Amino acid sequence: MPNYVPSPDEVAAAQTPNGGWSKKQLAEWGIPWPPPKDWRAYLKAKWEGKDVDPLPRDEPDQDALF
Repeated sequence: MPNYVPSPDEVAAAQTPNGGWSKKQLAEWGIPWPPPKDWRAYLKAKWEGKDVDPLPRDEPDQDALF
């Protein structure tokens, strides 16, 4: 996971004209794709120096693949 944590202003400035964030940009911040709920609050808390749990990753159930 990247050590750099963007400020809330940097997160807002990186928003695309369509109102989202690119997969590449989120990956640079350590956010999985698709971004989980509350990922911006997670980054803000980390930027403020709070101890936060890792974000959940939305991975497919392996049983569905067989």
